Amino acid sequence: MKYKHLALISAIAAVSLPAINTAQAQADKPVEAHGKAVKEAAEVGAAADEGKELDMFRFSLRMEKLDFIKKAMKLSPEQEKKFLDQYYLYDTELKKLNDERLATISDYAAKINNITGAEADKLVKRMFNFRKNRTALLEKYYGKIAKVTSKTIAARFLQVENILQGTSDVKIGSTLPLMPE
Repeated sequence: MKYKHLALISAIAAVSLPAINTAQAQADKPVEAHGKAVKEAAEVGAAADEGKELDMFRFSLRMEKLDFIKKAMKLSPEQEKKFLDQYYLYDTELKKLNDERLATISDYAAKINNITGAEADKLVKRMFNFRKNRTALLEKYYGKIAKVTSKTIAARFLQVENILQGTSDVKIGSTLPLMPE
């Protein structure tokens, strides 16, 4: 798939993207400074387009996931409405957590070639924090979904979500390079 590594590539591009260096532009000749500024602005615009593309791709994945969850849950229309009211809130919070995860992956990708022990430790702690927060989020919404539907439906949601998260974790983990020696 064209987008298989888009998240990692976008993360690398966002971190590696050079900012417009006004001090350098002032030191250059006016024509060279203008040419440099135009080139850098185009790079920023390309990154913004890539960011929009990434957002659209992530939205598309979330909609596909929602369709999958609806089918897997097999709820009556009344149960589905109650469930989805909670699921949409859950999905919004999960997206924020996934944004943090993407930022951690981005930082890792930016430092992979010369990562220090201290930086590696910080990245690992951020990933532990992500996993703790994701588990806490599941626990929170298990209770909320159980309250508005039933414990059986909430447990089914956890089963489906754990399968999807596990698959996602494996896919992401298998595309990241291992920590260097």
